[in-house]
Amino acid sequence: MGESPERVRELVVEAVDAAAELVGRPIVAERWNEPSALDGMTVGALAAHTLRAAGSTIAYLDRSDPEASSDGERLTAVTYFHAAVDSPIHERIKEVSADESSIGPQETAARFAALVDDLRARLAAEPTDRAIGALGGRSISLDDFCRTRLIEVLMHLDDLAASVGEEPRPTSPESIAIVVEILFGIARNLRGDWTVMRALGRAERLEGGPVFPVF
Repeated sequence: MGESPERVRELVVEAVDAAAELVGRPIVAERWNEPSALDGMTVGALAAHTLRAAGSTIAYLDRSDPEASSDGERLTAVTYFHAAVDSPIHERIKEVSADESSIGPQETAARFAALVDDLRARLAAEPTDRAIGALGGRSISLDDFCRTRLIEVLMHLDDLAASVGEEPRPTSPESIAIVVEILFGIARNLRGDWTVMRALGRAERLEGGPVFPVF
């Protein structure tokens, strides 16, 4: 992952802006209470979950001491997701998302649009070596956390688009490349390199279900 901190942050803002644009479309409001492409989530709950995932960058920055969070062993963009799956909130995602969607499509779209401006200003102001407190008392560099946001926002942007039969606004190919690289890292950690190789080249011999079970 050779992108500069400035570029990674630009890509996150771009992804969140694309998600905000889709959430603001009339079709999303029309289907707010209908099932989404994700089992157990309505379109509204999926939009609310994506907003929370995107906004967590600012939430973590606000509650992290820049000096204290730079010490100790850090999570990476790959190991962050292992820690996230073990977090208590993981089991409550659907419930929390449903609750947060109760503000309705217009307010959710307005908050998404405001978040784009907030992220752009906040990320530009943070130093390149900024770290934040994350999960289990461990820290992660701001830019690795931004990479995790690319996964959350772009995958759920795609989910939301599929849910309402729309195409999302195109984003930079670099963003998708980052997502693919991290997903491969997650799959290699969870299933091993042989399984990943077979999934790519010998799917007919693959055992044990999906290689990418995280999302």
